Amino acid sequence: MLKQLVTYSAALLGSTLFLSTQVVANPPVVQSQPSHVAGQGSSQGRSAGPDAAFVENLMLQVQDLQRQMAEQRGLIEELHHQLQMLNQEQRERYIDLDQRMLMMQQQAGEAGTSGGGSNTGGSSSTAAVSDEAVLNEYNAARELIRERQFPEAIAALNRFTENHPDHSLTPNAWYWLGEVHLVNREVADASRAFQKLVDQFPRDAKVPDSLYKLGVIAQQQGDQSEASRLYRKVMEEFPDSQSAKLSEARLASN
Repeated sequence: MLKQLVTYSAALLGSTLFLSTQVVANPPVVQSQPSHVAGQGSSQGRSAGPDAAFVENLMLQVQDLQRQMAEQRGLIEELHHQLQMLNQEQRERYIDLDQRMLMMQQQAGEAGTSGGGSNTGGSSSTAAVSDEAVLNEYNAARELIRERQFPEAIAALNRFTENHPDHSLTPNAWYWLGEVHLVNREVADASRAFQKLVDQFPRDAKVPDSLYKLGVIAQQQGDQSEASRLYRKVMEEFPDSQSAKLSEARLASN
């Protein structure tokens, strides 16, 4: 819809500009009168030049056209800006959603095949990633999120992080805990969850996502300096991540 409005406004501006140019470049011609009429005019003391009222009216029309051109130019610029913002927001949402789905699929596959991950030195008593009971507990919390049972999901994720503080799925549990708190507009709790992931699992794949979310929260709270710092941190430390691209887009829009 915005593209159609931009196209329409551009066409109107072009036609207006053409009309204004034609009026200025081709002023009305006052046809010469026959000699006998001119002689009569001279004898009566009349001027053969254009009528002053007509010229004044013509100038007013030109000024009105110029005003309309300025208004159309402003409208086009505003519509173009809105279109850019909508495209950017749509791109961010698509990338973020796609990334979440991909990460969850990868984590589910890894959980069923190996005990590797992003542990920062868990004890030998920590259950392996392939432990069916732990995986079922994590998947149950995910299912609550999909069913939009957010209070129950928060409780389940909190239990998971308490019961398995060093598990390789724990970073994901902290991340989704932050996301669900954001959905519930519990910003302080969301920040704590994202920060917990960053502090306890600094090498986990969800760290750039968490830093980006912390930047978004800071920006929404009006702390542009902190938001910019976090966006740049993501771009510098995780340049190949999708969150780095989202951070770059956020910085460019400010």
